[in-house]
Amino acid sequence: MKNALFMLPLVGLAALSGCAGENTETPVTVDVPGMPSPELALQKSLDRINGFLGSLNQRIDTPVRQTTALAVTPSHPINLAPQAQASSPPVTSPPAASHEASPLAGKAGLTWFAYGDGYARVRCAPSALCILRLQPGETVASEALAVEPKAGWRTDLVRGTHGIHAAWAVALTPDPAARRSILRFSTSRRSYIVILDPVGPSMRSIAYSYASGDPQTQPEPPPSPEALARRNTPDFDFHMTGSSPGWKPLRIYREGDHTYIQFPPGGINSAPRLVVLSPSTTATQPYRTVGDSYVVDLPVTDALLIGNDPGSPTIRISHGGKA
Repeated sequence: MKNALFMLPLVGLAALSGCAGENTETPVTVDVPGMPSPELALQKSLDRINGFLGSLNQRIDTPVRQTTALAVTPSHPINLAPQAQASSPPVTSPPAASHEASPLAGKAGLTWFAYGDGYARVRCAPSALCILRLQPGETVASEALAVEPKAGWRTDLVRGTHGIHAAWAVALTPDPAARRSILRFSTSRRSYIVILDPVGPSMRSIAYSYASGDPQTQPEPPPSPEALARRNTPDFDFHMTGSSPGWKPLRIYREGDHTYIQFPPGGINSAPRLVVLSPSTTATQPYRTVGDSYVVDLPVTDALLIGNDPGSPTIRISHGGKA
């Protein structure tokens, strides 16, 4: 009995020594119902944060771009090698539209021109008489007919009477040596510019057609080569008649479309009044003072110089010896 009691503690010690010899370093997961796992809770929290961040862009409103680029670089094609281009003819501007009216043949030898189409070219051979008819009721002063004196053309005003002859007219008569010239005159209704040409079949009777929208003046024709040559050469063919005051001009000449009246020293101070008789003009003072001269922007053929004081002398200026 005593031996049995002694053996029990030995058996217990042997059991304890056997347990002490096993590996106890590996962790043991113990699931205890009712207690949460810290690792699992942390992982779930991280998953929720990642999901929130992933859907953030979808839940935040993105405003539309309201700005524009400050500069845009244009695109340029890349030419690896120069390409030969076919030569093209030079581009020339179209010729200026002519302002010369076209004649229209009418009955009984009458030639018509539309006033609004531009200046007319009237052909009238030497020894012929050509009549340029005006509109009924239209009048003109005889001194208003301006044509170059040495061009060889005679112009006469034919005043109307009654019936079919009530309209006024201008009679044109060229000399045997007549050359191309320009007739300018103003009537009670409008101004005319007519090229007088002594070459070609004569237009014995000329008339105009009018429209409500016609201008009051006609365009200037281009100068002829002869006119261009004369324009570059001063023309001193002026004559003075009448009194001889101290301010009487020393010389008068025409160059191009301008007329120059040069006074003696101090004569410009008298400031005589210039009245241009031909060609007719509507300007109250169609000249300006430059130095010791009057400069008229017209090819004057007939004019008067009148002193300022009462009873002052008057000088008549004529071109081509026509007094």
